[in-house]
Amino acid sequence: MYRLLVERTNPHGGFGTHDELNPLWGYASQLAWQHRSGRLGESPYAIAPTSWWGACNYALCVVPYVAAMQLGLVPELAVDVARAYEPALTAWREALRTMTTMTAAVCDHDAARVAIWRAHLASITLAVTLHEREYRAMPEAEQRFARGWVRMVDLFAAAAVRTDLEKLIETGGGALPSRVLRAGDPHDDLPRYERSTVRRVGELADHPAWRWAAAMRIWRRMMRTRTARLDAERLLAGMFGKDAWSAGARAVIYLLPSRLRAHRLLGELAVRSGE
Repeated sequence: MYRLLVERTNPHGGFGTHDELNPLWGYASQLAWQHRSGRLGESPYAIAPTSWWGACNYALCVVPYVAAMQLGLVPELAVDVARAYEPALTAWREALRTMTTMTAAVCDHDAARVAIWRAHLASITLAVTLHEREYRAMPEAEQRFARGWVRMVDLFAAAAVRTDLEKLIETGGGALPSRVLRAGDPHDDLPRYERSTVRRVGELADHPAWRWAAAMRIWRRMMRTRTARLDAERLLAGMFGKDAWSAGARAVIYLLPSRLRAHRLLGELAVRSGE
């Protein structure tokens, strides 16, 4: 399904000659991680119906595929989705239409990424709501990581973060934990970078709901412009402890009401940082 979605949403070469700039590569990468780490169940050939991660992946694979079927972009399969996913199907159809308008002459994929992340959020929000039982069946440590993972998605979605193959190769796809986390798990057997990911994602999960909601309102306000979204990677790095002062200063600038004032301050900050 992912292969067909990647191929059929690039009819005019807008996402590269070999589809390398297609944002849907990130979805296949996530599925591969879930499979390798045992989060889809014990079978190497099937996704367990009781897998919470599998349910989330369904919302980001089968649901967009059905939307693509409705648009005539991919082969028809004998598959349907619950009526609860209708809002997500609507968002996916809009995102897929945007993707198929991209041409080789268009280098800016921001509009397509924004539409895809909007559909992504519609899908994952429904999946999380519909599969509370599967979530509660996971070990407590895995629940914590999953909760932080969903919140990480919120951050990435607001920033329309790149998830294409070129970007995945550049970043390595992230150091996600290579096995399911267990209750009272010290994670000592995990590589250092995976332990760091577990710690940082867990910290996101630990924010009280009211505090997280307030933080997301601010973050979405910051990400309302294309300029801010292009700077999101640096801002996110600051949020997780890398060059926090610079990221904090830039964050304040993006919250200013005057765009001209913001651009002037950004220039001053760049000079001070030696960029």
